Amino acid sequence: MPVHPPTSPPGAATRPPSVSARLHDGPVLEVALLTAGLLEELHPLLRELAARDPRAHWQRAASTAALLRAVGADPCRALALAARERALDGDVHVRAEGSDPDTAALRHALRVACVLRTAAAAGRAPEREDAERYVHEQSAGAVLLGAEPDDLPGCLTEVDADLERVRRDATGAPEPGPLRPVGSDGAVDGHGDRRGARGRTPLPAPRGAPRPWVRATGLAVALLPGWARELFAGAPEGADLGGDDLRAALVGLPSLEAAAGFRPRP
Repeated sequence: MPVHPPTSPPGAATRPPSVSARLHDGPVLEVALLTAGLLEELHPLLRELAARDPRAHWQRAASTAALLRAVGADPCRALALAARERALDGDVHVRAEGSDPDTAALRHALRVACVLRTAAAAGRAPEREDAERYVHEQSAGAVLLGAEPDDLPGCLTEVDADLERVRRDATGAPEPGPLRPVGSDGAVDGHGDRRGARGRTPLPAPRGAPRPWVRATGLAVALLPGWARELFAGAPEGADLGGDDLRAALVGLPSLEAAAGFRPRP
């Protein structure tokens, strides 16, 4: 007797396809995570959290990309990858003077914002409704990494608010504006506070990175918000691209997942 696959009854609601699977397909995800990692370097508490991890910047991005892809496709593997990340990070619940959100939620918001920003630069920007769905879908991965659900952004507006929080903490300025130059003694305007100073932060060196990841690091710098780019010293290859040139460079990247040595996904 032939066996027929089960079918949904007429009128039954069908589950919409995952926005995450679409946005995470290809090297755009790794570039976005490199950009988010650079933003972490500018935030005092997030920088301390990242400093606990002995891996190079690109290796952290590769591992996070593998985890985010596994959340929707291979839950068992996602649990194992999340456990490894939490073992490296230690306590991710660090709050500035007891305020919300904590560092785990801020890190998550940066990643979500950078994935959407990079997808737009690559010509793959989701519609507003899908972008909102992406924010909701990504909560599961953040919780696996130790974030508290109540701390996580629940919509694009809250993601933008967290990104603005990182800008204020990194620059020391309540509003966007011109950044101050660093003097010859390394101080800013005769003071020791170096927040908000142009070129005060060295870019993380892509130590041991395969060539495609070196190229991706330059594109990650190109994707930084203007205020963040001004804070970094130096500009790697690809950091000055924009518009159609940046789109072509993103689309032309080879698989960074394969270059990092991760097993192919089914």
